[in-house]
Amino acid sequence: MKKILALLLALVLVLTLAACGNGGPDDDGDLTFAIVTKSAGNPFMERMASGFEAASERMGISAVVQHPSLITAEAQIEVINALIAQEVDGIAVAANDAEALATVLQSARDAGIAVVTLDSDTAGSQMFVNQAGVREVAQVLVDSVYDMTGGSGQFAVLSATALATNQNAWIAAMGEIIDEDTRYAGLEWVATVFGDDEWQASTDETSSLLASFPDLEVIVAPTTVGILAAAQYVQLVGSDVLVAGLGLPSEMVDVVGPDLPTPYMYLWNPVELGEVAAYALYAFVNGDTTGAAGESFVSQGGVTFNVIPAAPDLGIVNTQIIVGLPFRFDGDNIEEWAEVF
Repeated sequence: MKKILALLLALVLVLTLAACGNGGPDDDGDLTFAIVTKSAGNPFMERMASGFEAASERMGISAVVQHPSLITAEAQIEVINALIAQEVDGIAVAANDAEALATVLQSARDAGIAVVTLDSDTAGSQMFVNQAGVREVAQVLVDSVYDMTGGSGQFAVLSATALATNQNAWIAAMGEIIDEDTRYAGLEWVATVFGDDEWQASTDETSSLLASFPDLEVIVAPTTVGILAAAQYVQLVGSDVLVAGLGLPSEMVDVVGPDLPTPYMYLWNPVELGEVAAYALYAFVNGDTTGAAGESFVSQGGVTFNVIPAAPDLGIVNTQIIVGLPFRFDGDNIEEWAEVF
C-alpha cells in the first residue's frame, strides 16, 4: 500500500510540474509579441509601435519592435522570417504591399504564430486592425477638399507609396464618393502623386504639383509625412494652395489653424492603434476569437470589438475590427493634442 501511495504521489507531482511548465496562453510572461512597422524614421509608425509595446508590457508580454530599413515588402519579409526563427507568439504587421507578404505570413501561421495587420492590410493575416473605417476616412478627406475649394476647383492627392494598401483604399473610396454624389461635381481631381512617405520626395512632388497646375486649390495628403511636407512647402513659397489630410498634431502644430496652410486635418491616435493590435494578438493566442466575421471579444483594455467582414473593393482582404472614427484637429485644439502625440 505504501508503494502504491508513493507512486500516486510521484505521478501527481510529475503532472503538476508538467502543467506548470506548459506555458499556455494565460502564462503571459512566457509570450512574446512583435510589431513590424512600414519603415524606420516614420513618426506615426514609431508612436504606433510605442502603443503596441506599452500594451504588451501591461499584459506581462515581452514586446519586440522591428522597423525595416527600407519601405519595401522585401525588407519586411526579411524581418518576419527572423521573427519566425525566434519563435515569437504573435506578429502585427503594417504592410508595405497588398499581396507580397502572403507567403511569409502563412509560414508564420503554420508555425503557430498569431498574425494581424494594422494601418494597412495584406493577404495572409488573420485579421485587420483598422484605425478607422475606410469609407469614413475617405468621406472626411473629400469633405475637406469640398470645403477648402468652396465646392468647386482643382485638387490633387499626395499619397505615400503606390503600393500602400491603406492609402490606396482611401483614395479609391474618395473616387467612389465623388462619383456617387452630384454635390461634388465641381471638384476636378487633376493628379495623384506619391512621395514614398519621405519628406524630401513629398516636398519635391508638392513643388511639381504647384508648377504643373497653376489653378490648383487643394492638396490632400492621406499620409502624415506627406501632409507635413506639403504644408511646410506651400508655407515656405507663400502659395495660396491649402493642404488637407491626415497628420500628427505634434508635427503639424505650426501649420494648422486659420490663415495657415492647413485649416484643419484629421487622424486617430497611433498609440491606441498599436495598443489594440497587441490586444487583438492576445485574443487570438488566448482563444477569445478566431477572427471570423460576426464574432466579438473584449480586449485586455476592456473594450468590446466586433469582427466585421472584409472589404476587398477597399483594399481590406481580411476580416477587421474598427478602432475608432477620424478625429478633427484645428486651431482650437491642435496645441492641446500636440502635447499628446
